[in-house]
Amino acid sequence: MSDLALPGLANVHSHIFQRALRGGVQRRDPAKSDSFWTWRETMYELAGRLRASDLEQVARLGYAECLEAGYTAVGEFHYLHRLQGATDPDDVLESSKVLLRAAEQTGIRINLLWTVYEAGGFGRPLETRQAPFRAGSLDHVERVLDALASEVDGRRSSLGLAIHSVRAVPRDWFGPLAELAAARGLVLHAHVCEQPAEIEACREATGMTPIGLLDSEGALSSRFTGVHATWLDPEDVLALARTGSGVCVCPTTEGDLGDGFAPTEALHQAGVPLSVGSDSHAVIDPFAELRTLEYQARGQAGARCVLVDEKGQVGPALLKIGGMNGYAALGLPSDGDRVIIDTEARAMRGVADPTGAVVTAGHPGLVKTVEVNGEVVVEGGRHVSC
Repeated sequence: MSDLALPGLANVHSHIFQRALRGGVQRRDPAKSDSFWTWRETMYELAGRLRASDLEQVARLGYAECLEAGYTAVGEFHYLHRLQGATDPDDVLESSKVLLRAAEQTGIRINLLWTVYEAGGFGRPLETRQAPFRAGSLDHVERVLDALASEVDGRRSSLGLAIHSVRAVPRDWFGPLAELAAARGLVLHAHVCEQPAEIEACREATGMTPIGLLDSEGALSSRFTGVHATWLDPEDVLALARTGSGVCVCPTTEGDLGDGFAPTEALHQAGVPLSVGSDSHAVIDPFAELRTLEYQARGQAGARCVLVDEKGQVGPALLKIGGMNGYAALGLPSDGDRVIIDTEARAMRGVADPTGAVVTAGHPGLVKTVEVNGEVVVEGGRHVSC
């Protein structure tokens, strides 16, 4: 059997600095419970001590690992704007340039989703430990985008915009940010409905769910991707479908954090485009993300073969989620991006359907060659320069 060529796969949601947490957050204090919120404390500590050299090192490592795993594009949801040791503590451009440089050096296609983070909760100012994330005024956001426009080429590297979450950005900013994204032709992403506590706080403050709130302010559209969407109600699903919005699910990170499972079957049936991301990079493996997405849907439905295409096939449907849908969510071209799978590897021998097998039994060790924009960046399973 000849090698299997797949279209490029997109890692739609990445916080690459969190790759530095891998392995260090897998121990629970016997005197405490552990959750997303306790994990967040450790993440804050990491964010508060990273220097530009640290960020560049972890970004190059993480992006090279993404490529070796079969990802050809990444959406970097970037809110770590201020780094330790910076000559100018108000310089929010250096960290973005570091990430763009790391992407260029490794050869991964990137959309830098410049993320607005301006509040410590509904009606609350930023906490001291959140200071590295502060975006500044709406005018400042525009100036940042202007300054970064010359750093991207529109093909291998692009800009996007992100609202960190409804709890971290003032409500009256949602509409202007959506208008700014539309005016500049940028995609708009946001964390939505990841934690029940977030939804409860949103209801108390506004009387709406996070999706309802974003919809009321005109932020949902075909440019919008909601990340996680773990705790949606049926009205949220309808709003996403009505506006042409997409959803990026991050199954391995959501499993690591104990978040819960997104209603992917309902979203899929409603026509909401799904995509995947590795988020905190607890593991970097597109095949694990895709099959976990399907297996979670099976567990919720009590049935097999849930996320399927019009022919009832799982493999092509999941590869579309990982590829075409992901690229669309990032607004990136996929020309010349492909992943070659070694079908002589033991896991792929004797299979009835290679496309179905690669998503259910695939792993990064099967990745033989990766091309981005027609350029070979992984050969023989190893990055060509990192």
